[in-house]
Amino acid sequence: MNDYISVREAALAWGVSGRRVHKLCEEGRIAGVTKFGRAWMIPAQTPKPLDARREHSELHAANNTKTRMFENLLGADAKLTVKNDSFAVFQLENATGNGVVTVYGVFPGVTLTYYDLHMQKVSGFGAFDTLCGEPILTVNHCREGRFECEINDGERIHLGEGDLAVSNMSAPLRASSFPLSHYHGISIQLDVRKAEDILGEVCELLLIPKINLRTIETRLLGNRPYFLVRSTDAVEHIFFELYNTPTALKESYIRLKLIELLLFLSIAEPEPTDGRRYFYKTRVDTVKAVRDHLTANLDKQFTLPELSKLFNIPLTAMKTCFKTVFGMPIGEYLRKYRLQAAAV
Repeated sequence: MNDYISVREAALAWGVSGRRVHKLCEEGRIAGVTKFGRAWMIPAQTPKPLDARREHSELHAANNTKTRMFENLLGADAKLTVKNDSFAVFQLENATGNGVVTVYGVFPGVTLTYYDLHMQKVSGFGAFDTLCGEPILTVNHCREGRFECEINDGERIHLGEGDLAVSNMSAPLRASSFPLSHYHGISIQLDVRKAEDILGEVCELLLIPKINLRTIETRLLGNRPYFLVRSTDAVEHIFFELYNTPTALKESYIRLKLIELLLFLSIAEPEPTDGRRYFYKTRVDTVKAVRDHLTANLDKQFTLPELSKLFNIPLTAMKTCFKTVFGMPIGEYLRKYRLQAAAV
């Protein structure tokens, strides 16, 4: 027995996780290993296998594959301006405005993207899973502004300040837009297959329960296209620090906060979205037409019943849908718009 060391001792000696060493033993890739009961034992003088540590080039969002993937996602609006081993920065500009998108690689199969947009649309947005060929779980958080996206045929949901949405990536970026022409937020993409092993290793090192992305997806989504959490103190705490991390600690802190977020999602309850439902495209387009009519005629006064009749939409539905899309009642929106127009 003195000629053998345990999996844990080998992991410490080689600078890798115990999970990785255990996997190498099971696959017969370490010469001379033997099993005593349920424990693998490794010859004491065994050198570190060449493949004991997986390649970590995927940690960096700025590698060529991921850079091209985001260039396709953002489309012709985007211009790559910064690219290094840690992150990539894209400048966006089109007829509706401009913005900046910063992409960080967190772990293999995991990226975190900061959106700082002052535009109504990103013309290149499409279904992310068609770009990478793998099932993708995505988490979107809205810090400021509003984010509108189409889920099923014509059904649209809206993220407001502090809201969090989880979905499988077939839905969240289809027909998306930013109704207030202003959006600051974070999007996290998790390639379920690629991320499983590395997240398991991290959990083992931190001595915390294993995070299972497939279990999280099944619990939160079931047969639904998305899971929505309206602004809560717990969500605000996690994301506040992601938005305010010192640059010197950015990469390390993002990794820690991601684990915290996934632990939160592993116990989050998939309850109804506090009565706020989605609206169909036709109704959303109608209230946008109402907004356009009001902002094009700032010198005129319209009553809500007049607008309801003019656009052939029930009064209550108009008020409810307008507030969902733009985050405030019609009167408040118009007052703020007039103030902004006067300031300009």
